[in-house]
Amino acid sequence: MAEIKSRRAVVAAKIEAVTGTAETLAAADANFLIMDPKFTADIPMFDRKNLDQSISPFAPIPGTQKATLSFKVENKGSGTAGTAPAIGKLFKACGFGETLVAITSATYAPISTAFPSITIALYKDGLKKQIRGARGTFKFSTKVGEPMMVEFTFEGVYDGVSDVTILTGTGIETTLPVPFLNVSTFTALGYASKISHIAMDVGNKLEMRNDISKAEGFFACLITDRDPKGSMDPEEELVATDDRYLKWKAGTSGSILLPVGAAAGNICTITAPKALYTKLAEGDRGGLAVLAADFRMVRSAAAGNDELVLAYT
Repeated sequence: MAEIKSRRAVVAAKIEAVTGTAETLAAADANFLIMDPKFTADIPMFDRKNLDQSISPFAPIPGTQKATLSFKVENKGSGTAGTAPAIGKLFKACGFGETLVAITSATYAPISTAFPSITIALYKDGLKKQIRGARGTFKFSTKVGEPMMVEFTFEGVYDGVSDVTILTGTGIETTLPVPFLNVSTFTALGYASKISHIAMDVGNKLEMRNDISKAEGFFACLITDRDPKGSMDPEEELVATDDRYLKWKAGTSGSILLPVGAAAGNICTITAPKALYTKLAEGDRGGLAVLAADFRMVRSAAAGNDELVLAYT
């Protein structure tokens, strides 16, 4: 009898050349470290309510087959400015375009068409659980003294569970995640607020595309909409210093600038050029008055596709 150890787990992912057609995953595709992976299969069972002389149930029929894979990763750069981070392919499968400038930057910004799909699998101590035609969404979160984490959720066509030797990932970055400290140029809607935590959620809406020609009943997952939101806990300020309630009431927008890191190749700057408060509630942090502030991130340029930009430099 096997003893499947939760600590022995990796995730491998590869952009699909043809949407919905599974890629063959290899060690080089498991080039990022993960935490808290969770694979959830979704195969609804159709109840057969036939009638006869007995009230014993008939066997149900399995229907469509999809699955979800979620996990967390440390937010960090490749170590070389202009080289994409290992998690870049994950951002691309979440509807973000990649722009590389040699020896300068790797930038990820939203797109609205031609989203790449991904084959992604969880290898857990001898088991392989895979989905294909997958697309996803993600959110950032961090608090003072801790590194920023990115939580990804991918949905796609269930592609089987099998006995496969766990991959030994290659090409894993040696850069270390940067703790949420010394962020001297952070601003939120035009003011350098003092906060202890912040979270941002790209808010992609995921929908499975039905296909009766497929054994699983699905062709691939689609990204049909997005609604980026966030939250933070700024210290309360006098109205004369930063009138947040007026900004909320008037629908006044402002930018959010969140640079993390200082070493070239391991700096991540998150920019939301147009954010608005959507809720302010009183809070307390060790006897200090703070606000529980929710915000939305919306398009800045008329053409859009700029509400949340990630730049690794």
